[in-house]
Amino acid sequence: MKTISIKQLHAETGRWVRTAKKQTLIVTDRGEEIAELRPLATPARPRAALDPAARLAWMPVSPADSTAFISEDRGSR
Repeated sequence: MKTISIKQLHAETGRWVRTAKKQTLIVTDRGEEIAELRPLATPARPRAALDPAARLAWMPVSPADSTAFISEDRGSR
């Protein structure tokens, strides 16, 4: 595991996050380990599926009807 300081993380956040896609990074603050950046264990979602059915298949299903919540919220104004 690679160790980086919080100052390095702040200066080049994008670089270190991209590095964390491949390996675990330990973040230190004045020599004390305070955080860990690591690759996700879950498979990545498709960035831009052209097929709308494929996009909808990836999205989580909710039993709630958002239309009811929105109408209720707007009705109280």
